[in-house]
Amino acid sequence: MTMPESFWNFAIRTYGSEGIPEACLALQDERGADVNVLLFCCWMGATRGEFEINTLHKVQEFSHVWADRVVRPLRGVRNWMKNEGCPDPDIPVEGCMNLRERIKKVELEAEQMQEIIMESLVETIPEVSLSVAAQTRSATLNLRRYCEAEGIDWDHETQTRLNVILRAAVR
Repeated sequence: MTMPESFWNFAIRTYGSEGIPEACLALQDERGADVNVLLFCCWMGATRGEFEINTLHKVQEFSHVWADRVVRPLRGVRNWMKNEGCPDPDIPVEGCMNLRERIKKVELEAEQMQEIIMESLVETIPEVSLSVAAQTRSATLNLRRYCEAEGIDWDHETQTRLNVILRAAVR
Protein backbone atom coordinates (compact mmCIF):
# COMPACT_ATOMS: atom_id res chain seq x y z
CA MET A 1 0.00 0.00 0.00
CA THR A 2 1.36 3.41 -0.94
CA MET A 3 1.56 6.25 1.53
CA PRO A 4 -0.98 9.00 0.98
CA GLU A 5 0.36 12.09 -0.73
CA SER A 6 0.32 15.10 1.58
CA PHE A 7 -1.29 18.24 0.28
CA TRP A 8 2.10 19.99 0.28
CA ASN A 9 3.70 17.25 -1.85
CA PHE A 10 0.69 17.21 -4.15
CA ALA A 11 0.89 20.99 -4.58
CA ILE A 12 4.64 20.92 -5.31
CA ARG A 13 4.21 18.08 -7.83
CA THR A 14 1.23 19.70 -9.52
CA TYR A 15 2.64 23.23 -9.58
CA GLY A 16 5.84 21.89 -11.12
CA SER A 17 3.97 20.53 -14.13
CA GLU A 18 4.12 22.23 -17.51
CA GLY A 19 1.78 25.19 -17.90
CA ILE A 20 0.59 25.13 -14.28
CA PRO A 21 2.43 28.19 -12.92
CA GLU A 22 1.09 30.31 -15.78
CA ALA A 23 -2.49 29.05 -15.34
CA CYS A 24 -2.37 29.48 -11.57
CA LEU A 25 -0.84 32.94 -11.64
CA ALA A 26 -3.32 34.12 -14.28
CA LEU A 27 -6.21 32.93 -12.08
CA GLN A 28 -4.59 34.61 -9.08
CA ASP A 29 -3.80 37.93 -10.77
CA GLU A 30 -6.85 38.22 -13.05
CA ARG A 31 -9.56 36.50 -11.00
CA GLY A 32 -8.37 36.90 -7.41
CA ALA A 33 -8.15 33.16 -6.83
CA ASP A 34 -6.01 31.75 -4.03
CA VAL A 35 -3.70 29.26 -5.77
CA ASN A 36 -3.39 27.18 -2.60
CA VAL A 37 -7.18 26.82 -2.41
CA LEU A 38 -7.39 25.92 -6.12
CA LEU A 39 -4.83 23.18 -5.58
CA PHE A 40 -6.60 22.12 -2.39
CA CYS A 41 -9.84 21.65 -4.34
CA CYS A 42 -8.00 19.33 -6.71
CA TRP A 43 -6.20 17.45 -3.92
CA MET A 44 -9.48 16.89 -2.10
CA GLY A 45 -11.12 15.68 -5.30
CA ALA A 46 -8.26 13.29 -5.98
CA THR A 47 -7.91 11.92 -2.45
CA ARG A 48 -11.28 12.31 -0.74
CA GLY A 49 -13.82 13.22 -3.40
CA GLU A 50 -16.30 16.06 -3.17
CA PHE A 51 -16.08 18.18 -0.08
CA GLU A 52 -18.99 19.41 1.95
CA ILE A 53 -19.71 23.12 1.72
CA ASN A 54 -18.87 23.59 5.42
CA THR A 55 -15.41 22.15 4.71
CA LEU A 56 -14.93 24.70 1.96
CA HIS A 57 -16.04 27.47 4.32
CA LYS A 58 -13.52 26.39 7.00
CA VAL A 59 -10.72 26.32 4.44
CA GLN A 60 -11.74 29.68 2.97
CA GLU A 61 -12.11 31.31 6.38
CA PHE A 62 -8.60 30.29 7.40
CA SER A 63 -7.05 30.96 3.99
CA HIS A 64 -8.52 34.44 3.61
CA VAL A 65 -7.00 35.58 6.90
CA TRP A 66 -3.65 33.84 6.34
CA ALA A 67 -3.30 35.11 2.78
CA ASP A 68 -4.37 38.67 3.71
CA ARG A 69 -2.16 38.92 6.79
CA VAL A 70 0.89 36.87 5.80
CA VAL A 71 1.25 35.64 2.21
CA ARG A 72 0.08 38.67 0.22
CA PRO A 73 2.11 41.20 2.24
CA LEU A 74 5.25 39.11 1.73
CA ARG A 75 4.45 38.77 -1.98
CA GLY A 76 3.83 42.51 -2.21
CA VAL A 77 7.20 43.33 -0.65
CA ARG A 78 8.97 40.81 -2.88
CA ASN A 79 7.32 42.18 -6.03
CA TRP A 80 7.95 45.79 -5.02
CA MET A 81 11.62 44.99 -4.48
CA LYS A 82 11.84 43.34 -7.90
CA ASN A 83 10.05 46.10 -9.80
CA GLU A 84 10.90 49.29 -7.93
CA GLY A 85 13.03 48.82 -4.82
CA CYS A 86 16.10 46.99 -6.03
CA PRO A 87 16.34 48.89 -9.35
CA ASP A 88 16.45 52.16 -7.36
CA PRO A 89 19.93 53.64 -7.96
CA ASP A 90 20.24 54.58 -4.27
CA ILE A 91 19.84 50.96 -3.14
CA PRO A 92 22.70 48.46 -3.46
CA VAL A 93 21.29 45.99 -5.99
CA GLU A 94 23.11 42.86 -4.82
CA GLY A 95 22.16 43.27 -1.16
CA CYS A 96 18.59 44.13 -2.10
CA MET A 97 18.24 41.09 -4.37
CA ASN A 98 19.70 38.83 -1.66
CA LEU A 99 17.12 40.16 0.79
CA ARG A 100 14.39 39.66 -1.82
CA GLU A 101 15.43 36.01 -2.21
CA ARG A 102 15.21 35.50 1.57
CA ILE A 103 11.74 37.07 1.57
CA LYS A 104 10.77 34.73 -1.27
CA LYS A 105 11.84 31.75 0.86
CA VAL A 106 9.79 33.04 3.81
CA GLU A 107 6.80 33.51 1.48
CA LEU A 108 7.14 29.88 0.38
CA GLU A 109 7.35 28.77 4.04
CA ALA A 110 4.18 30.74 4.75
CA GLU A 111 2.41 29.01 1.87
CA GLN A 112 3.62 25.64 3.13
CA MET A 113 2.24 26.45 6.57
CA GLN A 114 -1.06 27.46 4.97
CA GLU A 115 -1.23 24.13 3.15
CA ILE A 116 -0.35 22.12 6.27
CA ILE A 117 -3.12 23.84 8.21
CA MET A 118 -5.59 23.39 5.35
CA GLU A 119 -4.81 19.67 5.29
CA SER A 120 -5.28 19.48 9.07
CA LEU A 121 -8.79 20.91 8.66
CA VAL A 122 -9.82 17.76 6.75
CA GLU A 123 -7.76 15.12 8.53
CA THR A 124 -10.92 13.43 9.84
CA ILE A 125 -12.20 12.90 6.29
CA PRO A 126 -10.95 9.50 5.16
CA GLU A 127 -9.05 9.05 1.92
CA VAL A 128 -10.79 7.03 -0.77
CA SER A 129 -9.57 5.30 -3.89
CA LEU A 130 -11.24 6.88 -6.90
CA SER A 131 -10.95 6.32 -10.62
CA VAL A 132 -9.37 9.12 -12.63
CA ALA A 133 -12.84 10.01 -13.96
CA ALA A 134 -14.26 10.21 -10.42
CA GLN A 135 -11.29 12.27 -9.24
CA THR A 136 -11.78 14.66 -12.14
CA ARG A 137 -15.52 15.01 -11.46
CA SER A 138 -14.95 15.60 -7.74
CA ALA A 139 -12.11 18.07 -8.27
CA THR A 140 -14.15 19.94 -10.90
CA LEU A 141 -17.12 20.18 -8.55
CA ASN A 142 -14.84 21.37 -5.73
CA LEU A 143 -13.34 24.03 -8.00
CA ARG A 144 -16.78 25.10 -9.17
CA ARG A 145 -17.97 25.49 -5.56
CA TYR A 146 -14.88 27.50 -4.70
CA CYS A 147 -15.32 29.79 -7.71
CA GLU A 148 -19.00 30.32 -6.89
CA ALA A 149 -18.18 31.09 -3.23
CA GLU A 150 -15.51 33.60 -4.30
CA GLY A 151 -17.56 35.17 -7.09
CA ILE A 152 -15.10 34.04 -9.75
CA ASP A 153 -16.81 33.80 -13.14
CA TRP A 154 -16.68 30.28 -14.57
CA ASP A 155 -16.20 31.64 -18.07
CA HIS A 156 -14.32 30.00 -20.94
CA GLU A 157 -10.97 31.49 -19.94
CA THR A 158 -11.31 30.42 -16.30
CA GLN A 159 -12.45 26.95 -17.29
CA THR A 160 -9.56 26.57 -19.75
CA ARG A 161 -7.02 27.48 -17.06
CA LEU A 162 -8.66 25.20 -14.50
CA ASN A 163 -8.60 22.34 -17.00
CA VAL A 164 -4.82 22.77 -17.33
CA ILE A 165 -4.55 22.44 -13.55
CA LEU A 166 -6.91 19.45 -13.43
CA ARG A 167 -4.92 17.54 -16.05
CA ALA A 168 -1.77 17.86 -13.97
CA ALA A 169 -3.47 17.26 -10.63
CA VAL A 170 -5.52 14.17 -11.38
CA ARG A 171 -3.75 10.96 -12.31
